[in-house]
Amino acid sequence: MKRLLLVTLCAAASSGARAQTTPAPLPDSVQAFLDKSLMLLETHSLERNAVNWPQLRQVVQQKAQGAQLVRDLLPIYPYVFEQLRDDHGWLTYKGKTYKWRNPARPAYANTAVKAALAQKPGLVIRMLPGRVGYVQLPGINAGGSLQAMRDAALVVQDSLCRVNPDRARAWIIDLRLNDGGAMAPMLAGLAPIIGDGHLGGFVDKDGKPDQQWYLRQGNFYMDTMRVTTLQNRCPVRRTDKPVAVLLSGMTASSGEIVAISLRGRPATRSFGEPTYGATTANESYRISGSSYLTIAGMQETDRNKVVYKTILTPDVLIPGGDNFTDLGQDAKVAAALKWLKKQKSR
Repeated sequence: MKRLLLVTLCAAASSGARAQTTPAPLPDSVQAFLDKSLMLLETHSLERNAVNWPQLRQVVQQKAQGAQLVRDLLPIYPYVFEQLRDDHGWLTYKGKTYKWRNPARPAYANTAVKAALAQKPGLVIRMLPGRVGYVQLPGINAGGSLQAMRDAALVVQDSLCRVNPDRARAWIIDLRLNDGGAMAPMLAGLAPIIGDGHLGGFVDKDGKPDQQWYLRQGNFYMDTMRVTTLQNRCPVRRTDKPVAVLLSGMTASSGEIVAISLRGRPATRSFGEPTYGATTANESYRISGSSYLTIAGMQETDRNKVVYKTILTPDVLIPGGDNFTDLGQDAKVAAALKWLKKQKSR
């Protein structure tokens, strides 16, 4: 009897221990949100093969213990993005974003650029002395809508038309305050300056080509899909004029795509600082409702198939010296003008 009682007590104790370590089930809607998130990341993330997914799922499930609502899961997402080394992707939930901020990324010290970006700059197009056209192209957030992208491209094109692009002998495209957004309106809007042709594309982690982007008759195409619908409002005689590109450490994401699209273009040179280094292509995937995962899934290449895995280094390195209120005192603009003058004299 004593032996039977001892066995019974031991069995009960063992069962209690197992009950304590077995994760309690999450509400169905919460579990479904978590499962779909991990499925999307495992399917689409650029670094998906660098992760032990069974182990990651187990850790994530443990971190999710006690969650009763989807909002209770939100602190987990920066951790998951960290495991994928993805500081370009994020979760969007109820209008807010949750992402991993890489502590290894050095702090940007250029106060002039940061201050100008904090002012939420707009598009600036003007003619500088010597008939050099100047375009300050900040990031364009078109909200993901196709019509919004088309409208934004029209704004850039119309602004160019107002200065009459044929008057310019050369151009400066200033991307120092371009922290990203939608690539299509930026490139289509600049078409009267940079001309038609293959500009770049995406590749997977093994270098296999994916979508390619083009300008055709002044409009942006992704492969054969026409994205913008611009009319040729101000026909230009030449789109092969010299172009100087200005870069900063805040040039990021789609701003870097514009810079990549100009790499390899004849009579084109870049000046300034190394860019931010968000040169992965993001794609957004709906989880539920208005919740989306934006995942870095591809890398970018220029027209010569050069792959950009991190930052873009300018052809001419010029740290500091920025003056957005007086371009005549701006070191990067001065260097660009000096080079453009030599180009025009040839």
